[in-house]
Amino acid sequence: MTTISFDKPLEFDRNRFRDLDDFQNYIVLKLQASELSFAHRSVLDERLEEAENNPDNFTTFNELKKSIKRK
Repeated sequence: MTTISFDKPLEFDRNRFRDLDDFQNYIVLKLQASELSFAHRSVLDERLEEAENNPDNFTTFNELKKSIKRK
């Protein structure tokens, strides 16, 4: 079994989830609603600017998936 720990309390009722997928969806929504720190926003802004200035210097997610070979 894997133990998951969080730095901040999530404040949820553990009986409100039907299954693990329901819990994971809750966590994703909770994280999406939280604010990014200034440092995180700065890094993302730099990456977006780099991608816009050099669009041929990046691999799309679909290209990456196609390039991965499974054994």
